[in-house]
Amino acid sequence: MAPPLPDDVIPGILLRLSPDDPAGVVRAAAVCKAWRLILADPSFVARYRALHPSAPVLGFLHNQSLLHISRLVPCTSSSFRPSPAADHHMRHAHDCRHGRVLFYDYDYRRPTTGFAVWDPIAGDLHSFEPNIGAWTQQAVLCAAAADGCDHRGCGGGPFIVAAAAMGFGGDDVTAGILGKSSTAQAQFYSSETGKWSIHIYTDVGTPFDLEDRPAALVGDSLYFVGDSGILLRYRYDLLRRRLGKKDRFIIDSDYLSVIKPPEGRRLGNVFVVAAEDGGLGLANLYEESSRLYLWARETVGDAGQWVRRRVIDLKTMLPIRRLEMRPCLCGVAEDGSAIFVSTEDGVFAIGLGSSSKARKVSEVGNVNLMYPFMSFYTESLLTTMRSPKSQHS
Repeated sequence: MAPPLPDDVIPGILLRLSPDDPAGVVRAAAVCKAWRLILADPSFVARYRALHPSAPVLGFLHNQSLLHISRLVPCTSSSFRPSPAADHHMRHAHDCRHGRVLFYDYDYRRPTTGFAVWDPIAGDLHSFEPNIGAWTQQAVLCAAAADGCDHRGCGGGPFIVAAAAMGFGGDDVTAGILGKSSTAQAQFYSSETGKWSIHIYTDVGTPFDLEDRPAALVGDSLYFVGDSGILLRYRYDLLRRRLGKKDRFIIDSDYLSVIKPPEGRRLGNVFVVAAEDGGLGLANLYEESSRLYLWARETVGDAGQWVRRRVIDLKTMLPIRRLEMRPCLCGVAEDGSAIFVSTEDGVFAIGLGSSSKARKVSEVGNVNLMYPFMSFYTESLLTTMRSPKSQHS
């Protein structure tokens, strides 16, 4: 029989519990009372938080209608599993950020269709009617995101859904007839008020369409992706603060503007990301290429310009002997730490930090778009153990 572990060694071992393995924390807490007391100790939770500062990816949202699996697919390394009843087959995923998932509900069997924000951890679902066409691009985010919320405990709290589109009207028919438009429009929904904001329009000069790609939150602005990397910037938080002050003098172009893509050939498969320095960035794969290009927006005087920071050869990066099909960018981590690449062999995460590494995160392959679900769920379990009820259970 092996000798017991020294008491001073156990905390160091428990600190190595992976943040994407909540079941590991539950199993460790069940070993004995001593281990549970270690996990529940506030100083241990603080050390665990310092060692694992970033939220892990627990799963992916997808809209693959032919796959007989739930809308949320767990990451290959994660033990997280949503409720079996939460498959959401009749809902279309539009975005995922700050522990919240945004769906559009197309289920004709329900009294009304519309948007729904889901918390996969708590299982809560907040439904509300749209005030803007479902053809728009949307983003969901914590209402305190621009105020520095670290999103460790904001689940179930107030949220904002921002919607943007190119077109003259608020209906699908107008946009479909007129095709590409130079008129941008946007508004946002606040769960705190239960209402949509004013609808703003502005002429951005260049006709383009918005791509079916997730927006990136950088600072107080959301950036939506248009044709070949052109970006639509929506300063939703500045507008929200102005409206909160009952300011009726609103210049729409102050809150909705365009940033042109890097000069040269079309970027092809492109995602907007948060750059390493916290600024604005782009990631793209040119057509017929397997090289990942990373760009950063830099300010020069009163203007900005795109600078190419890195090029990553996916053929040598991905742990696949031979790429039968060209890889496809299919998602990006909300903190800009990784971009996700879809292949016929599955989905791989490519680290965008100083050391770029590839690891397989999903067996589902050939996916055009996935929304990673990131959460501090494991850390929240440790915090829950500190409650008096948990201590004596």
